[in-house]
Amino acid sequence: MPGYTSSEESEDSRRPPKQSPEKLGESKQKHKRTKSMTPQQSINRTWRRFSRHQFNNGPAIIPFDPVPPPVNTGRSNRLLSEDYGRAAAECRLKVEKIVKECKRVNMRYRDPDWDLDWDFKHEKGHCLNTLGQKKFELSDTSLLSSEDRVPKAVKRVHEIFENPTFMKNIHGGDVKQGNLSDCWLMAGLIALANIPASLKRICVAYNVDVGIYGFVFYRDGEWIYSIIDDKLYLKSPCWDSPSTQRDLLQQVGQENAEKVYRETYQTGSRALFFAQCKDQNETWVPLLQKAYAKAHGDYSSLAGGWIGEALEDLTGGVTSELSTSDILDKDEFWRRELSKVNDQFFFGASTGYLENGYGERDGIAETHAYVVLEARTLKNGQRLVKLRNPWGDTRKGIWDGPWSDGSKEWTRDIQEELGHKFGSDSVFWISYQDLLRKFSHIDRTRLLQDADWRCCQRWVGVDVPWKAQYHERFHIKMDATSTAFKANIPSGYTFVSTLKKNSMPTVTLLDLMAII
Repeated sequence: MPGYTSSEESEDSRRPPKQSPEKLGESKQKHKRTKSMTPQQSINRTWRRFSRHQFNNGPAIIPFDPVPPPVNTGRSNRLLSEDYGRAAAECRLKVEKIVKECKRVNMRYRDPDWDLDWDFKHEKGHCLNTLGQKKFELSDTSLLSSEDRVPKAVKRVHEIFENPTFMKNIHGGDVKQGNLSDCWLMAGLIALANIPASLKRICVAYNVDVGIYGFVFYRDGEWIYSIIDDKLYLKSPCWDSPSTQRDLLQQVGQENAEKVYRETYQTGSRALFFAQCKDQNETWVPLLQKAYAKAHGDYSSLAGGWIGEALEDLTGGVTSELSTSDILDKDEFWRRELSKVNDQFFFGASTGYLENGYGERDGIAETHAYVVLEARTLKNGQRLVKLRNPWGDTRKGIWDGPWSDGSKEWTRDIQEELGHKFGSDSVFWISYQDLLRKFSHIDRTRLLQDADWRCCQRWVGVDVPWKAQYHERFHIKMDATSTAFKANIPSGYTFVSTLKKNSMPTVTLLDLMAII
């Protein structure tokens, strides 16, 4: 018959092979011997796979339980100052409770939700890497390498700094970018440091002795808080771990080699792997960066961004992006906006993003964020703009055209008028015309500092079938005559387990979490 094929003749792997009568009979007998399970037995077998007799953190995904849609996704005509006050008050209250508990048990604070030390020593990298990516791969090879590709150790502030201070002397020149492409965030911190009161506004509570710091950020239309401990990543491994630096000190017979190693490689801001302060004992930059990374899930999430995004998150302002070629009236832009930097606006400047550039434009690094510090009109009418590169103490990425350090345009009188000194502090002046010519992109953040600013917004709520959370507390009630115990969980769920005579319950923490 045309087009006909049997199961034996066909090479189609999707067609089941024909069974012989003997095998067919055997399969029927096996099927008859299989006992069907009751529904409860099937459920118990399923959840038994998730039950462990070792205490650990809760699972990342809790059993199927659709999240109810938000009651009201609209936030109509709400005072921004009230929203900030709510988040700040919640943060202060939680920090106070943690400090009180830590002092009661005589322990420094260890963040249970974002423990850098545990995550590093177990080579998990969850605090470093975004889901599905391994920008910082923790392995024996990378940890033993002499290159600064991954952090090599985790220590607390009091173990790193000889005389640690926190926000003692706030200055934009104290911000230095580390081994992460987060120049956009560093530029935002530099801008914020020009107004010390604004920077202190986002750090609402802390206790240096306990090692806890609470920050607030404006994210997704509302103020949130992020509480961290004082553990930070270091460039060099600890003395007891293998390292090239330790081997060299031992080979030359260095006296007190371990002490010299710690002072050289694991002391002060220069020892930090990520962002750091120029002051070797100041800690506000790395701790604020850590809190911001926690709010976004991990450090890798901070790689690449726009300075306007950072300024919005740090100030609660509103950012608008503009191309320098689109400015209609350049004189009006200077008078009404750029000249009011640090008062009503923050500005960031960059170039080369749309052209995918990776070079320089007369010293200015492409695809890199710069922050505007000042806009001045000289006595002779010349308009100048002062910018800073987040890279820190370096001459790289600095404008080398007219009005750069040492150029012919400078005179002693102009230096005194601007209070400018030549040096390698990553600060430079550029004319207003060259700013618009060399920088193609400007982030303009409108500061909403008045208490009567209001915000109207509406968000779309989407139902999801799984919850990524766990309850931190539950309680169990039982007495000496109990034949069962009941665990009441905050969300309203109840877990009941029967007890055998003269025995204790064998339920684990995961059993309780599994029913949430």
